[in-house]
Amino acid sequence: MSQSICHKIQKSAFYYKRLMNQILAPYQLTFAQYQVLKTIQHHEGITAKDILIYIDSDKATLSGVLTRLEKNGLVLRHPDSNDRRLMHIYLTEKSRLFCKNIYEIEIMCESEMTGKIRSKDLKIFDSVYAQIIANLESKTVEKPQ
Repeated sequence: MSQSICHKIQKSAFYYKRLMNQILAPYQLTFAQYQVLKTIQHHEGITAKDILIYIDSDKATLSGVLTRLEKNGLVLRHPDSNDRRLMHIYLTEKSRLFCKNIYEIEIMCESEMTGKIRSKDLKIFDSVYAQIIANLESKTVEKPQ
């Protein structure tokens, strides 16, 4: 019996995360830490609450990830000038050097993931998958910004 599309999507996400953890191991980073660094790279000064929207995680997990990144000298937290309880998160010089390699890491992973799939088939897949995401987004209450 064939697996459902939802099961295949979930399984591909599972293997993608596993592959990324293998690729990131030499950098002593986890996939969760990588997701957070990448989000901060694209949104310098972002708050933890906003990171949650981008990475679809829970507060406890994100808190642990940010603590480890800060302990390892990869992020800095600065309080908001108007609300000291609100923290803005920034990359450090150390993490900026790593983030220069992010694009190459993603390309390496994508190459491993797509293997020998023809370019035209990947374009079709990309279009179909984008529509699946749009369909799901339209059915959910909380949408990424």
